[in-house]
Amino acid sequence: MPAGAHGRCAVVNSNDTVVIGFDALDFEYLDQFADELPNFQKLRSRGVESPLQSTLPPWTGSAWPSMYTGTGPGQHGVYDFFDHSGYPDTASITSRNDVHQPALWNYLTADSRPSVVLNLPVTHPAEEMEGVLIPGYLAPENSASSPPSVRSELSDAIGEEYRIYSRGETADDGEMKRQGYLDLIDLRERAAVALLNDYEWELAVLQVQKTDSVFHNFEDTASFRQIYQAADRFLGSVLDTVTESTNIVICSDHGIGHKDGYAIYINEILRQHGFVEGTTEGEQASLGESKQQLLEDEQTQTEVQEDSSSTLLQQTTLAASSALRTIGIGPADIYSAAGRVGLQPLLESAVPDGVKQSMAQIVDWRASKAYSRSTAELGIRINLSGREPDGVVPAATYEAIRDELIELLESVETPDGEPAFEFVKRREEIYDGPHVEDACDIVFLPTDMNHIIETKLYGREFVPIDRYDHERSGVFIAAGPDIQTSTVPELSLVDVAPFVLALLGQPVPDRMSGTVPTELVDLPVSYRRYDGLSFGGAGQDANGTAEVTDRLEDLGYL
Repeated sequence: MPAGAHGRCAVVNSNDTVVIGFDALDFEYLDQFADELPNFQKLRSRGVESPLQSTLPPWTGSAWPSMYTGTGPGQHGVYDFFDHSGYPDTASITSRNDVHQPALWNYLTADSRPSVVLNLPVTHPAEEMEGVLIPGYLAPENSASSPPSVRSELSDAIGEEYRIYSRGETADDGEMKRQGYLDLIDLRERAAVALLNDYEWELAVLQVQKTDSVFHNFEDTASFRQIYQAADRFLGSVLDTVTESTNIVICSDHGIGHKDGYAIYINEILRQHGFVEGTTEGEQASLGESKQQLLEDEQTQTEVQEDSSSTLLQQTTLAASSALRTIGIGPADIYSAAGRVGLQPLLESAVPDGVKQSMAQIVDWRASKAYSRSTAELGIRINLSGREPDGVVPAATYEAIRDELIELLESVETPDGEPAFEFVKRREEIYDGPHVEDACDIVFLPTDMNHIIETKLYGREFVPIDRYDHERSGVFIAAGPDIQTSTVPELSLVDVAPFVLALLGQPVPDRMSGTVPTELVDLPVSYRRYDGLSFGGAGQDANGTAEVTDRLEDLGYL
């Protein structure tokens, strides 16, 4: 057990606390479906609620670690779904060992206080702790729990094999995918009840992911409603399981909303201005292409095989693309030409996304001066000599290149004549902490979050969109005997962890960048320094020295 807490003080008597994370939960849909969400409405009527400002970037990979550590990306070091220690084509999927800060349960473990953690993203490999932990999103399907026996015990308790991902997770058939989501939330509900009943805990952190996935994969209100109703049933079962003396905290890592702006092909913009070089060789890490590797389920793989007509189309298109390249005509040329003669919409509708990707050039990361590594990072990385493995930008010109890039992006306008970006800033203006160097050199935010970022090269800088994607503002709801129902201050995602520790009467770590909203806590709040605290799947110290993670090929964000 971790030890060595400095300045230890007694834990204040408090009530058990449950934190329920619903990915991308948004007040717009809680309000829209209110009449069909009795458990959410019950909690909202007796508690407090407020918009919850997410981190930048507002994506699962960096946001949930910010929630459970009470620190921002500059402190915990995760900005994406990948650890970009080299170039994007050698990136590894983010794991708990890439999060260089202790989590809520690590601080409680220091005082022998047990926790239950279920399905929280970026918690694999499961770390030793007081209590039980079963990892969530980004973990391989067969990831072990902590202790290792818990996952099999849970499967016995719920009468079926516990799963991280749904059956048909990557299915093309909409009904199969949607039913898989509903079945998974039901399984998660039964698992949560079993863990709460069968194991000792003072803190429980439970998470539901599909409240996000449904918006990325469906467009109809009926599907959204079904998933929100399933989430409400999950909440109801938890409320029925715990006592009235339990504090309940609901949070989301970000919100979700309809987008009718543009896909901004950021690397295409950089290519047009001489910063990015393209190539037809190699490939970029893509979770969408290799999510099967996370599922590791032969039945699921069989269910989602492409139909023969799609495969034939892809083979035909690849053959044509290869032939055109031999005479100097690349996919970007084809796409641009289609746009000039008015055939772009037909091209987009006729060619599957996977085929378009296979036709497109990709960024030559090593030859480029600067590039956007990932759709989720919302930034530009400079290929700096002495920092990147094959850097081409001399250190002496680093600031001049940053100035040039900022000036360029600030001038970019959409086809409607509006600024494409709400802001473009140097990373040190956004982040602070020991891991700022891991961030992109320039950070931006699409205007009103109404545009999305694409990193592929298609010969076009903007393509209209009609889809759902993330909002910076999520949901905070809290109710319980230790929660004051006063006016709620403006809250950030990093405030959740110190708030929860305060509810538990646990001294708040001085390393947390989030603050306790004292207006909401009906308990004295104390602070302390925690030294020598071990955390992470393979063990790492509080200064953030982590075991090197295994490289996983062909992974990326859906």
